Amino acid sequence: MADQSPTEAVENRRRLKRKYTLFKIPAYDAQTRRFLGLVQDINENGIQLFGVQVEVGAAKTIIIQASDYVKTAPLSFIAQCRWSRRESQQGYYSSGFEITAISNEARGNLLKLVELVTLG
Repeated sequence: MADQSPTEAVENRRRLKRKYTLFKIPAYDAQTRRFLGLVQDINENGIQLFGVQVEVGAAKTIIIQASDYVKTAPLSFIAQCRWSRRESQQGYYSSGFEITAISNEARGNLLKLVELVTLG
């Protein structure tokens, strides 16, 4: 992922189908412990959150509280914000992240989570 050209990254992103979550799964910034948003869609390369504004280009260590669905410690990975847009007058934002670093164990748990809690 991180060693791809921008063109290859776009092509790969379009090859992976979005998987929309059936449940409200919270995600947090590991460094600040602040709520980032609820997972809207997820796949093995990225995640979309509905919540607070995130600066485009910012790298975050994201923790997903998925223990209700996958029997493991919370999922943790590093992701870079690729886009963010305001979705409502109340100030909620949708933000898209590309996963740039994830352990093999976390990737396995992420794939299990995607399989168990998504539609599409």
